[in-house]
Amino acid sequence: MAKKSGVTKQDLKVIELFRMGGRKIPAGFASKAAAATKSMLREKFEAGRAIRNQGAKLYSELKGASPIAVKDPANKKALDGLLSLHKRLAGKRLPFPKVVGGVGGFFPGSISGTVVPPFDFADSIPTVLAGVSNPTLSVSANVNGQISASAATAIADTGFNGGSEYARVGIFFHPMTLGTLTISAGPIYSFAWSTNSLNTSLVTSSGEVGLTIYGMDEFGGIQPVAGGSYKLWQEMDMGQVKFDFGFNVQKSLSVSGEVGSSLIYLCFVEVDAHVVGMGWPGSLATAMASATVPSISYEFVPRSVL
Repeated sequence: MAKKSGVTKQDLKVIELFRMGGRKIPAGFASKAAAATKSMLREKFEAGRAIRNQGAKLYSELKGASPIAVKDPANKKALDGLLSLHKRLAGKRLPFPKVVGGVGGFFPGSISGTVVPPFDFADSIPTVLAGVSNPTLSVSANVNGQISASAATAIADTGFNGGSEYARVGIFFHPMTLGTLTISAGPIYSFAWSTNSLNTSLVTSSGEVGLTIYGMDEFGGIQPVAGGSYKLWQEMDMGQVKFDFGFNVQKSLSVSGEVGSSLIYLCFVEVDAHVVGMGWPGSLATAMASATVPSISYEFVPRSVL
């Protein structure tokens, strides 16, 4: 954790006292928050699966389409080429973007500050959707501000398979009173995704690089406060080959919400990668994102009491 010149150790202690509400974070709070988030993500992905399956069924009932004969020897070369493309895309690993040193510090004189690594917490959450084969998943997260998530559907002709990886890094905030909390961060991130679908084969690649605030109580109950996206995609087109990528992109984002002393707030940058496919020949998908977070800034404005 760095500091700006002219800021004393006592200044830092006072600012940290405000950020933590004058109390320590309970033991095991970070792991309890990770478990609660895992449950929330699982419910979201399972709910989305039913909608995707319904759409795929309706699409397959359309008349007049000319399906690709996947068992025709004349199509073998093209199908092998599409499979090779998927393998190359799925095999890529996004390096963590580099940032300029010396970023961040604390700003005395108000209930605000900029926290630099090491951050308060970093965790990762895998989710494998029910299916006959498992996708290839990879994830990492550390308190030095580096997070990454990668997912690729199974290649074998095994039918429905899918899953996701999720990683985040961030800080805790525990206000002493009611007020408005604003969190800001400018991560450097990279992303890449692809979909490869034959005929009416269900396929999905989705992902996000985001900034989020949510509160959590002592029982693991989550209360969303605010959130925004640096990058967001969801690709579900059937019968096409599509891809996109970006490297070393830097954007700044701020999110704000009302907070109170009854909850501890998690403020974090997150990456998410999610894929669904039907095996090959059928449909394949990749999704990956990585980010380096140099600092996370906060500002708390107490609510006026008349």
